[in-house]
Amino acid sequence: MKIIEVNTLPALRQVLLAPAEQQDELFRMLVMEPMRPTWEPMLAYMPHDPSDPSLSAARLIHLYRPELGAERGLRALEQLERAQVFEVNRRVLAEAMDALHPDAHEGLSPDITLTLALMDPDGPMKEGYVGMGNTPGWVGLYIWPRNENWLKLPAITAHEFNHNIRFQQPDWTFPMTLGAYLVAEGLGETFAAELHGESSLGPWTTDLQEETLRQLAPRYEELLLDNDFTQVRGYIFGDLPPEEFGAFAVPHVGVPPYAGYALGYHIVKDFLRRTGISAAEATYLPWRDIVNGSGWMRVP
Repeated sequence: MKIIEVNTLPALRQVLLAPAEQQDELFRMLVMEPMRPTWEPMLAYMPHDPSDPSLSAARLIHLYRPELGAERGLRALEQLERAQVFEVNRRVLAEAMDALHPDAHEGLSPDITLTLALMDPDGPMKEGYVGMGNTPGWVGLYIWPRNENWLKLPAITAHEFNHNIRFQQPDWTFPMTLGAYLVAEGLGETFAAELHGESSLGPWTTDLQEETLRQLAPRYEELLLDNDFTQVRGYIFGDLPPEEFGAFAVPHVGVPPYAGYALGYHIVKDFLRRTGISAAEATYLPWRDIVNGSGWMRVP
């Protein structure tokens, strides 16, 4: 498997240093066009301006844009470039590939594209960073630097690459079931912890206590085979404030924020503990086997 690099930070620097009247067009061409596979599909179901799909997509996913001002954007780029964020995560991706051995498995994509982009600092992600692995063959990292949050990105890179492999397994079909989604998020987080330590994980996985998750588990067990995508997302992301999810808000279903991430993590972690296998090995197993072997619940 080959790594393809799409580092948009140097391109954004070029955009922000250009004359103001040229910046939007340069942004479309130099920043958004190389990332087109990550944003174009979402425009089919998201409200946007069809006359300017690139800028519409940048606003939807809260990327840094020329309209947000050159000075603070250039300062942020300098921080990320000084910390060699792209280079670090490129190495991390190579290490994740070595751990998962994708070339030993038939039918997987031959390439993986790593992209890094600057986020809108006023967007909904309060931690200032997020990963995207929902585009086949892509690992997307989006960040606004604050409090050295770039140190959290290696775990995100590992998590999103795990998704890319997991989403190519035979039991990952669309629309996916709640059970399959729980296990996918749990595998992403346990794999990240395996490579970078549990302390590298984000609050969406670690904030909820096991006692709370035990109380929620029977409700999730009843819905493991549910494949209503809207409801499934509700149980994965939980009852987030609308402003935290932006245009991608999900309906409230009466569970804490990110409950599905935390529960999926504990399900997979306990499966690994009980079986003695690694998260890398478990990535290639059917989700039903992982749920049934976790001690948390059984697939109906």
